[in-house]
Amino acid sequence: MPMIDITASDGLFSPANEAVLLQRTTDCLLQWEKVSGIPYAVANTGAFLNVLPKRRTASGGKGAGVVRIQVLTPAKSLSQEQRSGIAAGLTDIVRELADDADIRERTWVLFHEAVDGGWGIAGKAFTNADLVDAVRASAIASRR
Repeated sequence: MPMIDITASDGLFSPANEAVLLQRTTDCLLQWEKVSGIPYAVANTGAFLNVLPKRRTASGGKGAGVVRIQVLTPAKSLSQEQRSGIAAGLTDIVRELADDADIRERTWVLFHEAVDGGWGIAGKAFTNADLVDAVRASAIASRR
């Protein structure tokens, strides 16, 4: 159940592609986490798009269109293989949707982990075990 925070330079994505970007990046993460069909996991995955004026973004110290995607997950929930797949998938999605043929080289994916007990949902701080239990219960309920 990740949180996805995308920061991009203004003008990289058309208004129509902004919603597509949020949906496809969410789908990619849920697929790699192997929870895409679990209602609790899907409902608790947030995606945010922050658009900055071009004058406030740079690459190599020079003004440029850039994309930074920060992925927050519960501690130790992703393997290196999953992180690699997510980074490749998210970068491919950005490249497909951006109005900049060279954006791939200026797209960064950063992974962050919430400490055990540091993942709050609906006013409760969940431990990793609590989250696993909630996801399992949701998966079982959705099969009935």
